[in-house]
Amino acid sequence: MLSLLPIRDQLGVRPGRLFIGGRWLDWSYDRFDQVHPATNEVMTHLAEAGPRGVDLAVAAARQAFDEGPWPHMRAQDRKRMLQPIVERIRAAEEEIAKLQTLDNGIPYTFSRNARVSPKAAADIFDHFLGWIDKLGGDTLPVFSSASNMQYMTFRDPVGVVAAILPWNGPVMTFAMKVAPALACGCTVVVKPSELANLAVLRLAQIIAESDLPPGVFNIVTGGAETGTALSSHPGVDKVTFTGSPVVGEKIMVASAPTMKRLSLELGGKSAALVFPDTRSVEATAHSLMGLCSTFLSGQVCSTPTRAVVHRSIMDEFLHHAAEQVKKVRFGDPFDPATTSAPIISRRQQARILGYIESGRQEGADLRFGGGTPGGDLAHGNWIHPALFANVRNDMRIAQEEIFGPVLSVIPFETEEEAIRIANDSAFGLAGCVYTTDVSRAFRVSRAIRSGSIGVNGFASVPNAPFGGVKRSGLGREGGWATVEAFTELKAINFNLDA
Repeated sequence: MLSLLPIRDQLGVRPGRLFIGGRWLDWSYDRFDQVHPATNEVMTHLAEAGPRGVDLAVAAARQAFDEGPWPHMRAQDRKRMLQPIVERIRAAEEEIAKLQTLDNGIPYTFSRNARVSPKAAADIFDHFLGWIDKLGGDTLPVFSSASNMQYMTFRDPVGVVAAILPWNGPVMTFAMKVAPALACGCTVVVKPSELANLAVLRLAQIIAESDLPPGVFNIVTGGAETGTALSSHPGVDKVTFTGSPVVGEKIMVASAPTMKRLSLELGGKSAALVFPDTRSVEATAHSLMGLCSTFLSGQVCSTPTRAVVHRSIMDEFLHHAAEQVKKVRFGDPFDPATTSAPIISRRQQARILGYIESGRQEGADLRFGGGTPGGDLAHGNWIHPALFANVRNDMRIAQEEIFGPVLSVIPFETEEEAIRIANDSAFGLAGCVYTTDVSRAFRVSRAIRSGSIGVNGFASVPNAPFGGVKRSGLGREGGWATVEAFTELKAINFNLDA
Protein backbone atom coordinates (compact mmCIF):
# COMPACT_ATOMS: atom_id res chain seq x y z
CA MET A 1 0.00 0.00 0.00
CA LEU A 2 1.21 3.48 -0.89
CA SER A 3 2.53 5.36 2.14
CA LEU A 4 4.45 8.62 2.37
CA LEU A 5 5.38 8.27 6.02
CA PRO A 6 8.88 6.92 5.24
CA ILE A 7 9.80 10.00 3.15
CA ARG A 8 8.27 12.22 5.84
CA ASP A 9 10.48 10.60 8.45
CA GLN A 10 13.50 10.70 6.16
CA LEU A 11 13.07 14.47 5.83
CA GLY A 12 12.77 14.86 9.59
CA VAL A 13 9.39 16.61 9.51
CA ARG A 14 8.53 17.89 12.98
CA PRO A 15 5.53 19.67 14.50
CA GLY A 16 5.31 23.20 13.19
CA ARG A 17 6.18 26.33 15.13
CA LEU A 18 5.55 30.04 14.68
CA PHE A 19 8.34 32.52 13.92
CA ILE A 20 7.62 35.88 15.54
CA GLY A 21 9.90 38.76 16.43
CA GLY A 22 13.05 36.88 15.49
CA ARG A 23 12.25 33.77 17.59
CA TRP A 24 10.71 30.35 16.94
CA LEU A 25 7.82 29.74 19.32
CA ASP A 26 6.62 26.32 20.49
CA TRP A 27 2.91 27.12 20.45
CA SER A 28 1.06 25.65 23.43
CA TYR A 29 -2.42 26.54 22.22
CA ASP A 30 -4.52 24.95 19.46
CA ARG A 31 -2.95 22.72 16.79
CA PHE A 32 -4.20 21.06 13.61
CA ASP A 33 -3.16 18.18 11.32
CA GLN A 34 -1.81 18.45 7.79
CA VAL A 35 -2.68 15.37 5.71
CA HIS A 36 -1.28 14.26 2.37
CA PRO A 37 -3.82 14.18 -0.48
CA ALA A 38 -2.33 11.06 -2.12
CA THR A 39 -2.92 8.89 0.96
CA ASN A 40 -4.72 11.05 3.56
CA GLU A 41 -1.97 10.20 6.05
CA VAL A 42 -1.08 12.80 8.68
CA MET A 43 2.21 14.48 7.83
CA THR A 44 2.54 16.61 10.96
CA HIS A 45 0.79 18.80 13.52
CA LEU A 46 0.90 22.57 13.18
CA ALA A 47 0.23 25.57 15.38
CA GLU A 48 -3.14 27.27 14.97
CA ALA A 49 -2.01 30.83 15.60
CA GLY A 50 -5.52 32.30 15.82
CA PRO A 51 -6.06 35.92 16.84
CA ARG A 52 -3.59 35.57 19.74
CA GLY A 53 -0.69 34.56 17.51
CA VAL A 54 -1.64 37.06 14.82
CA ASP A 55 -1.60 39.88 17.37
CA LEU A 56 1.92 38.93 18.42
CA ALA A 57 3.18 38.68 14.85
CA VAL A 58 1.63 41.95 13.68
CA ALA A 59 2.91 43.75 16.77
CA ALA A 60 6.43 42.51 16.01
CA ALA A 61 6.17 43.55 12.36
CA ARG A 62 4.65 46.89 13.33
CA GLN A 63 7.47 47.67 15.77
CA ALA A 64 10.12 46.62 13.24
CA PHE A 65 8.60 48.96 10.65
CA ASP A 66 7.78 51.93 12.87
CA GLU A 67 10.87 51.88 15.12
CA GLY A 68 13.43 49.63 13.46
CA PRO A 69 16.11 50.36 10.86
CA TRP A 70 14.69 48.24 8.05
CA PRO A 71 12.51 50.77 6.15
CA HIS A 72 15.29 53.39 6.23
CA MET A 73 18.24 51.12 5.56
CA ARG A 74 20.59 52.14 2.76
CA ALA A 75 19.93 50.25 -0.47
CA GLN A 76 23.34 48.62 -0.54
CA ASP A 77 23.02 47.38 3.04
CA ARG A 78 19.54 45.94 2.51
CA LYS A 79 20.65 44.20 -0.67
CA ARG A 80 23.71 42.69 1.01
CA MET A 81 21.56 41.41 3.87
CA LEU A 82 19.04 39.73 1.57
CA GLN A 83 21.35 38.41 -1.15
CA PRO A 84 22.52 35.29 0.77
CA ILE A 85 18.90 34.08 0.85
CA VAL A 86 19.06 33.39 -2.89
CA GLU A 87 22.00 31.01 -2.61
CA ARG A 88 20.59 29.33 0.50
CA ILE A 89 17.38 28.53 -1.37
CA ARG A 90 19.40 27.12 -4.25
CA ALA A 91 21.49 25.03 -1.87
CA ALA A 92 18.35 23.57 -0.25
CA GLU A 93 16.28 23.26 -3.42
CA GLU A 94 16.12 19.44 -3.39
CA GLU A 95 14.85 19.36 0.20
CA ILE A 96 12.36 22.19 -0.38
CA ALA A 97 11.02 20.47 -3.50
CA LYS A 98 10.49 17.23 -1.57
CA LEU A 99 8.67 19.12 1.19
CA GLN A 100 6.42 20.76 -1.39
CA THR A 101 5.56 17.31 -2.75
CA LEU A 102 4.74 16.28 0.83
CA ASP A 103 2.50 19.35 1.02
CA ASN A 104 0.27 19.01 -2.03
CA GLY A 105 1.21 15.84 -3.91
CA ILE A 106 2.65 17.56 -6.96
CA PRO A 107 4.93 15.00 -8.66
CA TYR A 108 8.48 15.54 -7.47
CA THR A 109 9.81 15.95 -11.00
CA PHE A 110 7.54 19.00 -11.37
CA SER A 111 8.16 20.25 -7.84
CA ARG A 112 11.88 20.38 -8.55
CA ASN A 113 11.88 21.69 -12.11
CA ALA A 114 8.63 23.47 -13.01
CA ARG A 115 7.63 27.11 -12.50
CA VAL A 116 6.60 26.29 -8.91
CA SER A 117 10.07 24.95 -8.02
CA PRO A 118 12.60 26.26 -5.49
CA LYS A 119 14.85 27.10 -8.45
CA ALA A 120 12.12 29.43 -9.71
CA ALA A 121 11.72 30.88 -6.20
CA ALA A 122 15.45 31.66 -6.03
CA ASP A 123 15.20 33.38 -9.42
CA ILE A 124 12.26 35.45 -8.15
CA PHE A 125 14.22 36.58 -5.09
CA ASP A 126 17.20 37.40 -7.28
CA HIS A 127 15.04 39.47 -9.63
CA PHE A 128 13.44 41.58 -6.91
CA LEU A 129 16.66 42.12 -4.98
CA GLY A 130 17.93 43.74 -8.15
CA TRP A 131 15.33 46.48 -7.74
CA ILE A 132 16.53 47.58 -4.30
CA ASP A 133 18.97 50.23 -5.52
CA LYS A 134 16.61 51.35 -8.31
CA LEU A 135 13.54 52.36 -6.27
CA GLY A 136 13.68 55.95 -7.36
CA GLY A 137 11.06 58.58 -8.12
CA ASP A 138 10.92 61.48 -10.57
CA THR A 139 12.02 65.08 -10.67
CA LEU A 140 9.24 67.00 -12.40
CA PRO A 141 9.71 70.16 -14.47
CA VAL A 142 8.53 73.44 -12.94
CA PHE A 143 4.93 73.66 -14.09
CA SER A 144 4.10 77.36 -13.99
CA SER A 145 5.72 80.77 -13.79
CA ALA A 146 3.24 81.65 -11.03
CA SER A 147 5.48 79.97 -8.47
CA ASN A 148 8.98 78.57 -8.32
CA MET A 149 8.00 75.16 -6.95
CA GLN A 150 10.16 72.11 -7.58
CA TYR A 151 8.39 68.74 -7.27
CA MET A 152 10.04 65.39 -6.61
CA THR A 153 8.56 61.95 -5.97
CA PHE A 154 9.86 59.14 -3.76
CA ARG A 155 8.82 55.53 -3.23
CA ASP A 156 8.28 54.64 0.42
CA PRO A 157 7.57 51.08 1.64
CA VAL A 158 3.86 50.48 2.10
CA GLY A 159 4.29 49.22 5.68
CA VAL A 160 3.33 45.95 7.36
CA VAL A 161 2.36 43.33 4.76
CA ALA A 162 0.15 40.29 5.36
CA ALA A 163 1.10 37.66 2.77
CA ILE A 164 -1.49 34.87 2.54
CA LEU A 165 -0.42 31.94 0.36
CA PRO A 166 -2.26 29.23 -1.58
CA TRP A 167 -1.62 25.50 -1.25
CA ASN A 168 -0.95 24.72 -4.94
CA GLY A 169 2.26 26.71 -5.45
CA PRO A 170 3.46 27.61 -1.95
CA VAL A 171 7.16 27.94 -2.81
CA MET A 172 6.69 30.19 -5.83
CA THR A 173 4.03 32.39 -4.24
CA PHE A 174 6.11 32.74 -1.08
CA ALA A 175 8.86 34.21 -3.23
CA MET A 176 6.49 36.38 -5.30
CA LYS A 177 5.13 38.03 -2.16
CA VAL A 178 7.96 38.02 0.37
CA ALA A 179 10.85 38.96 -1.95
CA PRO A 180 9.39 42.25 -3.26
CA ALA A 181 7.98 43.18 0.15
CA LEU A 182 11.39 42.85 1.81
CA ALA A 183 13.18 44.46 -1.13
CA CYS A 184 10.93 47.52 -0.85
CA GLY A 185 11.56 47.88 2.90
CA CYS A 186 8.28 46.45 4.19
CA THR A 187 7.93 44.09 7.13
CA VAL A 188 6.01 40.87 6.58
CA VAL A 189 3.70 38.40 8.29
CA VAL A 190 3.29 35.24 6.17
CA LYS A 191 0.44 32.76 6.50
CA PRO A 192 0.69 29.60 4.38
CA SER A 193 -2.42 27.64 3.45
CA GLU A 194 -3.46 25.29 6.23
CA LEU A 195 -3.20 22.52 3.61
CA ALA A 196 0.46 23.13 2.71
CA ASN A 197 2.92 24.37 5.33
CA LEU A 198 6.08 22.26 5.16
CA ALA A 199 7.98 23.88 2.29
CA VAL A 200 7.06 27.38 3.45
CA LEU A 201 8.32 26.65 6.97
CA ARG A 202 11.62 25.50 5.46
CA LEU A 203 11.86 28.75 3.48
CA ALA A 204 11.02 30.63 6.68
CA GLN A 205 13.90 28.84 8.39
CA ILE A 206 16.27 30.09 5.68
CA ILE A 207 15.13 33.66 6.20
CA ALA A 208 15.19 33.26 9.99
CA GLU A 209 18.87 32.29 9.72
CA SER A 210 19.70 35.52 7.89
CA ASP A 211 20.65 38.81 9.55
CA LEU A 212 17.28 40.55 9.24
CA PRO A 213 16.34 42.67 12.26
CA PRO A 214 13.78 40.99 14.58
CA GLY A 215 10.19 41.41 13.42
CA VAL A 216 10.99 42.14 9.77
CA PHE A 217 9.88 38.62 8.81
CA ASN A 218 7.29 36.59 10.72
CA ILE A 219 5.26 33.47 9.98
CA VAL A 220 1.99 32.22 11.44
CA THR A 221 0.16 29.02 10.54
CA GLY A 222 -3.50 28.20 10.80
CA GLY A 223 -6.84 28.01 9.08
CA ALA A 224 -9.69 30.40 8.36
CA GLU A 225 -9.71 31.97 11.83
CA THR A 226 -6.02 32.83 11.58
CA GLY A 227 -6.41 34.13 8.03
CA THR A 228 -9.34 36.33 8.98
CA ALA A 229 -7.52 37.74 12.01
CA LEU A 230 -4.50 38.58 9.86
CA SER A 231 -6.29 40.09 6.85
CA SER A 232 -8.52 42.27 9.03
CA HIS A 233 -5.90 43.33 11.58
CA PRO A 234 -5.76 47.12 12.03
CA GLY A 235 -1.95 46.96 12.28
CA VAL A 236 -1.63 45.60 8.73
CA ASP A 237 -1.15 48.13 5.92
CA LYS A 238 -1.38 45.79 2.94
CA VAL A 239 -2.74 42.32 2.18
CA THR A 240 -1.38 40.25 -0.69
CA PHE A 241 -3.49 37.15 -1.20
CA THR A 242 -3.67 34.33 -3.72
CA GLY A 243 -6.73 32.13 -3.47
CA SER A 244 -10.43 31.91 -4.12
CA PRO A 245 -12.70 34.81 -5.13
CA VAL A 246 -14.97 34.09 -2.16
CA VAL A 247 -12.13 34.68 0.30
CA GLY A 248 -10.96 37.64 -1.79
CA GLU A 249 -14.38 39.27 -1.32
CA LYS A 250 -14.14 38.82 2.44
CA ILE A 251 -10.67 40.37 2.49
CA MET A 252 -11.95 43.39 0.53
CA VAL A 253 -14.76 43.92 3.05
CA ALA A 254 -12.43 43.46 6.03
CA SER A 255 -9.88 45.88 4.58
CA ALA A 256 -12.36 48.71 4.06
CA PRO A 257 -12.31 50.27 7.57
CA THR A 258 -8.54 50.83 7.46
CA MET A 259 -8.23 51.28 3.66
CA LYS A 260 -5.66 48.50 3.37
CA ARG A 261 -3.79 48.24 0.10
CA LEU A 262 -4.69 45.00 -1.69
CA SER A 263 -3.15 42.63 -4.20
CA LEU A 264 -5.61 39.84 -4.93
CA GLU A 265 -4.81 37.06 -7.37
CA LEU A 266 -8.01 35.06 -7.45
CA GLY A 267 -9.73 32.47 -9.62
CA GLY A 268 -9.84 31.88 -13.32
CA LYS A 269 -11.86 30.23 -16.07
CA SER A 270 -9.40 30.82 -18.85
CA ALA A 271 -10.28 30.21 -22.48
CA ALA A 272 -7.92 28.82 -25.11
CA LEU A 273 -9.07 29.80 -28.60
CA VAL A 274 -7.96 27.20 -31.15
CA PHE A 275 -8.20 28.32 -34.78
CA PRO A 276 -7.98 26.01 -37.83
CA ASP A 277 -4.54 27.41 -38.70
CA THR A 278 -3.00 26.40 -35.36
CA ARG A 279 0.53 25.14 -35.95
CA SER A 280 -0.45 21.60 -34.91
CA VAL A 281 -3.86 20.41 -33.76
CA GLU A 282 -2.19 17.41 -32.14
CA ALA A 283 0.30 19.50 -30.16
CA THR A 284 -2.37 22.01 -29.12
CA ALA A 285 -4.76 19.29 -27.92
CA HIS A 286 -1.95 17.55 -26.01
CA SER A 287 -0.94 20.84 -24.37
CA LEU A 288 -4.43 21.89 -23.27
CA MET A 289 -5.50 18.44 -22.10
CA GLY A 290 -2.11 18.02 -20.44
CA LEU A 291 -2.53 21.18 -18.38
CA CYS A 292 -5.76 19.70 -16.98
CA SER A 293 -4.52 16.13 -16.53
CA THR A 294 -0.86 16.33 -15.44
CA PHE A 295 1.25 18.56 -13.16
CA LEU A 296 -1.31 19.77 -10.55
CA SER A 297 -4.25 18.11 -12.31
CA GLY A 298 -5.92 21.37 -13.30
CA GLN A 299 -5.58 22.86 -9.81
CA VAL A 300 -3.98 26.06 -11.12
CA CYS A 301 -5.92 29.31 -11.49
CA SER A 302 -4.41 30.14 -14.90
CA THR A 303 -5.17 26.73 -16.46
CA PRO A 304 -7.20 27.12 -19.69
CA THR A 305 -10.14 24.91 -18.75
CA ARG A 306 -12.30 26.12 -21.65
CA ALA A 307 -11.00 24.97 -25.04
CA VAL A 308 -12.87 27.06 -27.60
CA VAL A 309 -12.23 25.04 -30.77
CA HIS A 310 -13.22 25.71 -34.39
CA ARG A 311 -15.78 23.17 -35.61
CA SER A 312 -13.67 22.22 -38.63
CA ILE A 313 -10.96 20.69 -36.40
CA MET A 314 -13.16 19.52 -33.52
CA ASP A 315 -12.97 15.78 -34.19
CA GLU A 316 -9.21 15.90 -34.65
CA PHE A 317 -8.80 17.90 -31.43
CA LEU A 318 -10.92 15.47 -29.39
CA HIS A 319 -9.02 12.47 -30.78
CA HIS A 320 -5.64 13.86 -29.77
CA ALA A 321 -6.91 14.98 -26.35
CA ALA A 322 -7.97 11.40 -25.69
CA GLU A 323 -4.56 10.15 -26.77
CA GLN A 324 -2.83 12.52 -24.34
CA VAL A 325 -4.73 11.15 -21.35
CA LYS A 326 -3.41 7.65 -22.08
CA LYS A 327 -0.03 8.91 -20.83
CA VAL A 328 -1.37 9.93 -17.39
CA ARG A 329 -0.05 7.92 -14.45
CA PHE A 330 -1.21 8.15 -10.83
CA GLY A 331 0.69 6.90 -7.80
CA ASP A 332 3.62 7.72 -5.55
CA PRO A 333 4.40 11.41 -6.18
CA PHE A 334 8.11 10.66 -5.70
CA ASP A 335 8.06 8.04 -8.50
CA PRO A 336 9.40 9.59 -11.75
CA ALA A 337 6.65 7.75 -13.66
CA THR A 338 3.88 9.63 -11.84
CA THR A 339 2.54 12.47 -13.98
CA SER A 340 -0.27 13.98 -11.94
CA ALA A 341 -1.14 15.29 -8.51
CA PRO A 342 -4.06 14.10 -6.42
CA ILE A 343 -6.90 16.46 -5.59
CA ILE A 344 -5.93 18.47 -2.53
CA SER A 345 -8.72 17.27 -0.18
CA ARG A 346 -11.67 14.92 0.07
CA ARG A 347 -13.95 17.93 0.12
CA GLN A 348 -12.51 19.28 -3.14
CA GLN A 349 -12.66 15.82 -4.71
CA ALA A 350 -16.39 15.64 -3.94
CA ARG A 351 -16.89 19.16 -5.30
CA ILE A 352 -15.22 18.29 -8.62
CA LEU A 353 -17.23 15.08 -8.96
CA GLY A 354 -20.34 17.19 -8.41
CA TYR A 355 -19.37 19.45 -11.32
CA ILE A 356 -18.82 16.43 -13.55
CA GLU A 357 -22.31 15.17 -12.71
CA SER A 358 -23.68 18.65 -13.35
CA GLY A 359 -22.11 18.62 -16.83
CA ARG A 360 -23.81 15.33 -17.61
CA GLN A 361 -27.17 16.59 -16.40
CA GLU A 362 -26.92 19.78 -18.44
CA GLY A 363 -26.36 17.79 -21.63
CA ALA A 364 -22.62 18.01 -22.21
CA ASP A 365 -20.98 14.97 -23.80
CA LEU A 366 -18.54 13.33 -21.36
CA ARG A 367 -16.05 11.67 -23.72
CA PHE A 368 -13.90 10.09 -21.03
CA GLY A 369 -12.82 10.26 -17.37
CA GLY A 370 -14.58 11.64 -14.36
CA GLY A 371 -14.34 8.56 -12.15
CA THR A 372 -12.09 7.63 -9.24
CA PRO A 373 -9.56 4.77 -9.18
CA GLY A 374 -9.78 1.81 -6.83
CA GLY A 375 -7.19 -0.35 -5.11
CA ASP A 376 -4.44 1.40 -3.17
CA LEU A 377 -5.28 4.68 -4.87
CA ALA A 378 -8.75 4.65 -3.30
CA HIS A 379 -7.15 5.94 -0.10
CA GLY A 380 -6.16 9.15 -1.89
CA ASN A 381 -8.08 11.94 -3.58
CA TRP A 382 -7.69 10.95 -7.23
CA ILE A 383 -9.97 11.73 -10.19
CA HIS A 384 -9.47 10.46 -13.74
CA PRO A 385 -9.09 13.46 -16.10
CA ALA A 386 -12.39 14.31 -17.76
CA LEU A 387 -13.16 15.86 -21.13
CA PHE A 388 -16.57 17.26 -22.08
CA ALA A 389 -17.46 17.92 -25.71
CA ASN A 390 -20.40 19.92 -27.10
CA VAL A 391 -20.33 22.25 -24.12
CA ARG A 392 -22.44 25.41 -24.15
CA ASN A 393 -20.83 28.41 -22.54
CA ASP A 394 -23.83 28.94 -20.25
CA MET A 395 -23.32 25.57 -18.51
CA ARG A 396 -21.93 25.51 -14.98
CA ILE A 397 -18.85 23.57 -16.11
CA ALA A 398 -18.07 26.46 -18.50
CA GLN A 399 -18.86 29.32 -16.13
CA GLU A 400 -17.66 28.23 -12.69
CA GLU A 401 -14.11 27.49 -11.60
CA ILE A 402 -13.89 23.74 -11.04
CA PHE A 403 -10.19 23.66 -10.04
CA GLY A 404 -9.64 20.10 -11.13
CA PRO A 405 -8.87 17.80 -14.09
CA VAL A 406 -11.82 18.80 -16.27
CA LEU A 407 -11.57 20.33 -19.76
CA SER A 408 -14.70 21.73 -21.42
CA VAL A 409 -14.58 21.93 -25.24
CA ILE A 410 -16.80 24.59 -26.79
CA PRO A 411 -17.25 24.83 -30.59
CA PHE A 412 -17.20 28.07 -32.60
CA GLU A 413 -17.56 29.16 -36.22
CA THR A 414 -16.25 32.72 -36.47
CA GLU A 415 -13.54 34.77 -34.83
CA GLU A 416 -16.16 37.13 -33.41
CA GLU A 417 -18.03 34.22 -31.83
CA ALA A 418 -14.82 32.88 -30.27
CA ILE A 419 -14.05 36.26 -28.71
CA ARG A 420 -17.60 36.57 -27.45
CA ILE A 421 -17.38 33.13 -25.77
CA ALA A 422 -14.01 33.95 -24.19
CA ASN A 423 -15.33 37.22 -22.73
CA ASP A 424 -18.63 35.72 -21.52
CA SER A 425 -17.15 34.91 -18.11
CA ALA A 426 -17.06 36.41 -14.64
CA PHE A 427 -13.30 35.79 -14.66
CA GLY A 428 -10.38 37.28 -16.58
CA LEU A 429 -7.05 35.93 -15.38
CA ALA A 430 -5.33 34.33 -18.37
CA GLY A 431 -5.99 32.85 -21.77
CA CYS A 432 -4.42 31.51 -24.96
CA VAL A 433 -4.77 32.01 -28.71
CA TYR A 434 -3.56 29.27 -31.05
CA THR A 435 -3.02 30.48 -34.61
CA THR A 436 -0.21 31.03 -37.10
CA ASP A 437 -1.83 34.24 -38.37
CA VAL A 438 0.08 37.04 -36.62
CA SER A 439 -2.59 39.65 -37.36
CA ARG A 440 -5.30 37.44 -35.91
CA ALA A 441 -3.17 36.63 -32.86
CA PHE A 442 -2.68 40.32 -32.14
CA ARG A 443 -6.30 41.25 -32.86
CA VAL A 444 -7.82 38.47 -30.73
CA SER A 445 -5.36 38.90 -27.86
CA ARG A 446 -6.27 42.58 -27.64
CA ALA A 447 -10.00 41.80 -27.75
CA ILE A 448 -10.06 39.28 -24.90
CA ARG A 449 -10.65 40.82 -21.47
CA SER A 450 -7.96 39.14 -19.42
CA GLY A 451 -4.87 40.05 -17.44
CA SER A 452 -2.58 37.81 -19.51
CA ILE A 453 -2.82 36.16 -22.92
CA GLY A 454 -0.44 33.59 -24.36
CA VAL A 455 -0.05 33.15 -28.10
CA ASN A 456 0.64 29.51 -29.01
CA GLY A 457 1.57 28.81 -25.39
CA PHE A 458 1.65 30.41 -21.95
CA ALA A 459 4.28 30.95 -19.27
CA SER A 460 4.87 33.27 -16.31
CA VAL A 461 8.24 34.83 -15.44
CA PRO A 462 9.38 37.03 -12.52
CA ASN A 463 9.87 40.20 -14.58
CA ALA A 464 6.46 40.22 -16.32
CA PRO A 465 3.20 41.32 -14.65
CA PHE A 466 0.56 38.68 -13.87
CA GLY A 467 -2.92 39.21 -12.47
CA GLY A 468 -6.54 39.42 -13.44
CA VAL A 469 -9.57 41.53 -14.20
CA LYS A 470 -13.19 41.11 -13.09
CA ARG A 471 -13.50 38.36 -10.42
CA SER A 472 -9.94 37.25 -11.07
CA GLY A 473 -8.60 39.91 -8.76
CA LEU A 474 -6.87 43.24 -8.27
CA GLY A 475 -3.32 44.32 -9.04
CA ARG A 476 -0.37 42.55 -10.62
CA GLU A 477 2.56 40.48 -9.44
CA GLY A 478 5.84 40.48 -11.37
CA GLY A 479 8.41 43.09 -12.37
CA TRP A 480 7.96 46.80 -11.76
CA ALA A 481 4.21 46.37 -11.19
CA THR A 482 5.04 44.52 -7.98
CA VAL A 483 7.38 47.27 -6.82
CA GLU A 484 4.53 49.74 -7.27
CA ALA A 485 2.24 47.47 -5.26
CA PHE A 486 4.59 47.38 -2.25
CA THR A 487 5.40 51.09 -2.19
CA GLU A 488 3.54 54.35 -1.72
CA LEU A 489 4.35 57.26 -4.03
CA LYS A 490 5.17 60.39 -2.06
CA ALA A 491 5.40 63.86 -3.66
CA ILE A 492 7.55 66.56 -2.02
CA ASN A 493 7.60 70.11 -3.31
CA PHE A 494 10.18 72.80 -2.54
CA ASN A 495 9.50 76.51 -2.78
CA LEU A 496 12.78 77.67 -4.30
CA ASP A 497 11.91 81.32 -3.60
CA ALA A 498 11.63 80.86 0.14
